[in-house]
Amino acid sequence: MSPPSLPARPAGPIQRARAFIGSLAGRLLALTVLAVVAGEVFVFAPAIAGFHESWLRERISLAQIAALALEVTPEYEIAESLEYELLTNAGVQRVAMQRDGERVLLLERAGPPPQHLVVYDYTRATPFQRFRWSVETLFAPQGRVLRVLARPRFESGEFIEIVLDEAPLKRAMERFAQSFARISTLILMAAGALIYVALTAAFVRPMLDLTLAIERFRDRPEDVSIAFPRSQRTDEIGRAQRAAADMAEQVRNALRQNERLAALGAAVARIGHDLRNMLSTAQLVADRLAQSEDPAVRQLAPRLERTIDRAAGLAASTLKYGRADEDPPVLERVIVADAAEEAAADALIGFGAIEYKHDIEPGLACVADPDHLHRILVNLIRNAGQAMKEHTRRDKVLLVRGLRMEGRCEIEVIDHGPGVRDTLRARLFEPFVSAAPEAGGTGLGLAIARELTRAMGGELELTRTGAEGSTFKITLPAA
Repeated sequence: MSPPSLPARPAGPIQRARAFIGSLAGRLLALTVLAVVAGEVFVFAPAIAGFHESWLRERISLAQIAALALEVTPEYEIAESLEYELLTNAGVQRVAMQRDGERVLLLERAGPPPQHLVVYDYTRATPFQRFRWSVETLFAPQGRVLRVLARPRFESGEFIEIVLDEAPLKRAMERFAQSFARISTLILMAAGALIYVALTAAFVRPMLDLTLAIERFRDRPEDVSIAFPRSQRTDEIGRAQRAAADMAEQVRNALRQNERLAALGAAVARIGHDLRNMLSTAQLVADRLAQSEDPAVRQLAPRLERTIDRAAGLAASTLKYGRADEDPPVLERVIVADAAEEAAADALIGFGAIEYKHDIEPGLACVADPDHLHRILVNLIRNAGQAMKEHTRRDKVLLVRGLRMEGRCEIEVIDHGPGVRDTLRARLFEPFVSAAPEAGGTGLGLAIARELTRAMGGELELTRTGAEGSTFKITLPAA
């Protein structure tokens, strides 16, 4: 006895994490995180550059106010203590003004010249330069001194120049960067969470429900309790939901039809033995008829034998159709006129009022299996004869037309019957769908005919139908 199977082990945290990363929700979360990071960068860059420039322009304004206080004094002379206080309040070491091409030193704190002087010229700076200067200041080493040039704000002049220590600016930028990063990160994370939740509810959750339904349907397609979501959305997800629901319904119908075909195959297999005995008896009768002294009987006996052989083949073909293992066609060159003549002779036995005519291009030949083509034509011609027999019109002419079109052989079977009902046109070539159920048909003829035609590389279709009759067209490779 085989040992009992162990229950499936629950997935651990690592397996669940890997499954989430590979899922649509995990990828959406990754994209949301990347969007938050990218948003943080795009928001932080102009903010830090704006703070850097604003801080320096504030020092320039204070320095210019201090310079104006100097200009109101006689002969630009003030006490050294007052000059020190003005420079200290402005937070600069030196103030100069450029007027009419001449640079005038207004205020200067005594001391040694700076060792590491960096120039920031805001009179012609680009946005990228402003951002680059702010990053330089944020990550610059200690001890740098800045020389800043800008347009004067309170009086005329070409530019005003200040010299200041970079350390206070660096400390202010660090505080601003930390505060701005915290606030902006919280805001962007909240926005990202809202976007993630909204997208999950609008897109990920419907796709997850659809995926689970498809997986359950894959394992148990016959289970009608598996329902596919069918929403009224007009986007691609709604279309996919409705298409999956329609597909499931079609597959279930096909499965039910296959079950009926299997039942048909089993029934044919059970009666196959008796049918062969019946056909064997008919074959013996045909052999005795061939020895008759009546010339008409001897002439009909070979046709009766061929009919019996084809009847046996048809019974075998019906069984094979139920098992879906039709023999592959043996293709050869077939004269269309001869094939149509022979098929009409066999199919119209019992339809004495039907007149057969043909309009076939002389010498027209196609590449086909002779037996398969004969079965197809017999089926179509017999159906046409049956349609005209039951119709009240006096025109009882059945026409077979054949011509060559661009390397293809087109054979049309044209009748003057009542046409195919509208309710049957879409399903005419499905198994067990009969255009004339009152005639006792099984509904397999057209389905088998189309299957045989396609197996030979061709196509069978209904090209015209109505009160004036119907036209079935066979398309095969021309020889």
